[in-house]
Amino acid sequence: MSLLLIFFSVSCSTSSIEDFVVGDNFINDQTGVVMIDTLTVQSSTVKYDSIYTNSAGRILVGSNYNNFSGYKSSNSFFTMKFDDAIDDTEFVFDSLCLILNYDTYYSGDTTVAQTLSIHRLEETLELDENSYLYSTSKFDYNPTPLGSINFKPRPNSGDELTIRLSDKLGERLTQMIKDKKDTITSQDLFLKFFKGIVIKAQPNVAASIFGFSITAASTTDESTSTTSTVSKKPEFRLYYHLSPNPDDEQDLYYKFSFISDGVYYNQISGDSSGSLLDGIESTNNEKSSTLTENNLLIQSGIQTFAKLRIPYIDNLLKIGQNSAMVGATMRLYPVKGTYVSTDDLPDSLYVYSADRKNNLIDQIYIPGSTSEYAYARLNVVKEVEETVYYEVDLSSFVESELAEELETNLSLMIGYSSTITKKTAEQVILGGAQSTKYSPNLNVYYYHN
Repeated sequence: MSLLLIFFSVSCSTSSIEDFVVGDNFINDQTGVVMIDTLTVQSSTVKYDSIYTNSAGRILVGSNYNNFSGYKSSNSFFTMKFDDAIDDTEFVFDSLCLILNYDTYYSGDTTVAQTLSIHRLEETLELDENSYLYSTSKFDYNPTPLGSINFKPRPNSGDELTIRLSDKLGERLTQMIKDKKDTITSQDLFLKFFKGIVIKAQPNVAASIFGFSITAASTTDESTSTTSTVSKKPEFRLYYHLSPNPDDEQDLYYKFSFISDGVYYNQISGDSSGSLLDGIESTNNEKSSTLTENNLLIQSGIQTFAKLRIPYIDNLLKIGQNSAMVGATMRLYPVKGTYVSTDDLPDSLYVYSADRKNNLIDQIYIPGSTSEYAYARLNVVKEVEETVYYEVDLSSFVESELAEELETNLSLMIGYSSTITKKTAEQVILGGAQSTKYSPNLNVYYYHN
């Protein structure tokens, strides 16, 4: 087989690798170690239909754009409860506002204005039989907004975002408070009356996706060295003044707050029209890197993986009886110009094995372990020209594939974890198999005695 000569081009000089671990054994003498660095690698981008996004730890909203995958937008659904004791009943309603606190996360261009609208849910938020809600889950809401705002996000400002809501709803809540209705004071009854809200982003805007906090924050008074807890959760504030004191300048309000242990999720969608991923749905959500300018996309929010196959890995079995594989590493190269600085790149990426149908099987383990995972770690080498790459130890994966002694049917999937994916809108663009300068580099090391 003529291809075999290509597949087994080797570096016959002593390898520069550190001591490899195979089980509990070390190869301390590298004299007989050779490196195979020309195994064929095939690459593609795989997009998954949906991911679970409930209990993400963040309200994620907004819209952004990139040339690779197109537009992405996120809406957020959640529930509220009355969070006060009713003290004042003789008061005059002023306004009802939704208060949101930035949590510093954003992705995209925050200098571009966009519109958020607040809608009342008409359907109860319920988890599915597996206790999940997904990025594609849908619930009915009133198309007429309770309020809206056009603004430029300021995610690092520490400011609150205030959105004025419907006076009609405010006046109804006011009367219920004055009457001390059980519908207000009972969380279960209130959820039947007011099922929750959706913060809806204006789609297809090349702006930013950003986060709002759902937790409390600790603050320290430097003068007294005392620490206090301040709520950063979304809340309705029903502002009022006491009657008959219309000129009272006190900032009085009743509060309806985000239910921390309630049902909430981020609904994340995309429009890839005109982008490099245009038409990926018609090809089983997979597109070869030869059709995407020899690049690969890793993306959170809409879960997208870089897929790598090593179709002739079983040919390594033909090296010889006096040889033993002692390690395998792969380097993946982010394409320069697709990120502003290396600080924008994640420190590590997850590495999974997947079957022929692109179903994720498990994370890859480090050699000799069945509990510790191998990650693709970011490396930045500053020499004459800065070299940036992710490196992962694939020794366990290659060894298990060779043990099968059959045609390989597993691939590698490189991407973000599900925890990160459901609350961010990030991306990394890697070189594909044919990109030359940024092509994945697989090195397999053998020991000859």
